[in-house]
Amino acid sequence: MKIHHVALFVSDMDAALRLWRDVLGFNVRVDMTIPDGQASGPNVYFSGDLLDQILGARGSKSRMVIVWSAEGAVVELQECATPKLQKRPSERVGYRETGILELALQVKNIDGWFEKVRGAGYKTQTDGVWSCANILRSFLFYDQDGNLIQMCEPIET
Repeated sequence: MKIHHVALFVSDMDAALRLWRDVLGFNVRVDMTIPDGQASGPNVYFSGDLLDQILGARGSKSRMVIVWSAEGAVVELQECATPKLQKRPSERVGYRETGILELALQVKNIDGWFEKVRGAGYKTQTDGVWSCANILRSFLFYDQDGNLIQMCEPIET
């Protein structure tokens, strides 16, 4: 088994695309409004009934953007119009609650990525890149919605 994709719900798609497309270099493969059909079918991503069930609200509507990295990582970004998303308060961001708390991406040139991410204005959790045993070097940063993203570079031995 392998991970197929990760979905992030965002409050501002344009801001999310500045990170995922412009800073991290992912390519946009899908950019659409869902639901995109009345019934399930071979060319429909989400029917209205299905999206209502998934999002738990009648009349659900969302902008869905799917981005791919050159190495094959897939991230689904969703900006819901209905139901309206509530941004997680900053005091609830971090490692104090259950759930998936970070998205880790494997990269090369971790120091260059650190400078690029900070240079683009994103807040890092530490002041520099750190080592995890002799396994990898890493840093963590927050996107515009407080989602925690970890960049990891394996240490060659």
